[in-house]
Amino acid sequence: MKSKILIFIIIVSVLTALFAVPAMAASNIVKITRPDGNEVVEKSVFSICGVCTYDETFIEFQYWDKATEKFQPLETTDGELTFKVGNSKLFGKNVELKYKGENRIRVLAYTRNAKDEPKDYTIIYAAEKKSLLDNIRNWLLDKF
Repeated sequence: MKSKILIFIIIVSVLTALFAVPAMAASNIVKITRPDGNEVVEKSVFSICGVCTYDETFIEFQYWDKATEKFQPLETTDGELTFKVGNSKLFGKNVELKYKGENRIRVLAYTRNAKDEPKDYTIIYAAEKKSLLDNIRNWLLDKF
C-alpha cells in the first residue's frame, strides 16, 4: 500500500513539474523594478531596470508611435533592439524618450521556451517636474 501511495506522489510531482510550473512561470519571466508604475521625468533619457527569473532571458523595448498608432521597436542608448540577460539576472538599460509629454513604453521578455505578457508603462517627459501642489491643483480643476 505504501509503495502505491509513493508511486502516486511521484507521478503527481512529475506531472506538476512538467505542466503546471512552466505555465505559471511563463507570466513571471521578468519583474520590472523601474519604472514602478507611471512616472514623470525631467530628462529625455530614461532608465528601465528589472530582475529576470531565468539566466537566458531576452528583453525588448517598444514605444507607442503616435503617427502609426502601433508599437515600434525602441533602441537602447547602446543601439540594441533586443538584449540578453545573463547569469546575474539583473538588467538596467537607458532609452531615449521619443516625445515631450506622454511616452508609452512596452517591455517584452521571453526565453527560448516561454514568452511573458507585455508590460506597459506611461512615462511623461516634462520640461520641469510638477510639485505636489501643482498636481493637486490640476486634479481639483479637472474634477470641478
